[in-house]
Amino acid sequence: MTYYIGFDIGGTSIKYALVSDSGELIDNGSFPSTPDDGEQIMASMTKQVTRFQESYHIESVGISMPGIVRKDGYMVAAGAIKPFYKVNLKEKCEAAFHLPVVLENDANCVAIAEQWLGNAQGIENYVVVTLGTAVGCGIIINGKIYHGAHGAAGEIGWSMQGSLDYTHDLEEDSWNFTSGVILGLYNRYYQATGQEISDARLILDLVRKGDVVATKVMDQYYEDVAKGLLNLICAFDPEVLLIGGGISANQEFLENLTDRFDKIKRHHSSINRLKNETIADIKPCFLRNDAGLIGAVYQAKKMK
Repeated sequence: MTYYIGFDIGGTSIKYALVSDSGELIDNGSFPSTPDDGEQIMASMTKQVTRFQESYHIESVGISMPGIVRKDGYMVAAGAIKPFYKVNLKEKCEAAFHLPVVLENDANCVAIAEQWLGNAQGIENYVVVTLGTAVGCGIIINGKIYHGAHGAAGEIGWSMQGSLDYTHDLEEDSWNFTSGVILGLYNRYYQATGQEISDARLILDLVRKGDVVATKVMDQYYEDVAKGLLNLICAFDPEVLLIGGGISANQEFLENLTDRFDKIKRHHSSINRLKNETIADIKPCFLRNDAGLIGAVYQAKKMK
């Protein structure tokens, strides 16, 4: 049997897994990330690769990375992992692992995982939006990831939604800071109340209890997310738009977001006329915490 190794690199932790040819996670775990020490990350990854190679025939390695990843594995940016900026991480990993390596942006990995084992099976054109710390996006056109000219396609979190105030950093007004769960929702609740929060379910519970501030914050969040999703649908005309990230597992959130999305459509005459013709439905991703790993391995699997 053929096996693959997947890594999902983040600023806090790095997930790893031994994955079968059918996508089953045989052995998986995680270790702490060291964002300021790239060599320690490489050493920890190499240790896991070596361990798996002792018992299994490994075909290749797939790595999910934050940031802008070129097709040749060169990292234009790497999120919180500063030592990997301006580094050809594919070449570095292949030299360390002695195996073929594929690198892909983390949001793209989530999107491609849904094509393999999730809610995009059999679909050629779709968009996946992940609501996490910020907003990630994977764009699939004709069954393939759309990378753009510089590997930066899908960086929709940088896009602007409102009027521009040039007296401060405009990134503070970007979609990341309106629709990211941490940068957007949690931060807005903190600004409104002075109370830190780390679980969207707590805000939703306050809304159910009639809390005025939580209701106002959550209402604006639904509006901002829905507007951004509609903009993507108008730009790419997908068959479906999938929502990922931890908050997407909350049925109440998804129902309220869909209601707001439908409200916007009803009040936009051209879109309303086309709502049953060209405007894609919003659905949740099927895969959750392991989507990055699975998508990275699927890219490695397709190397054969």
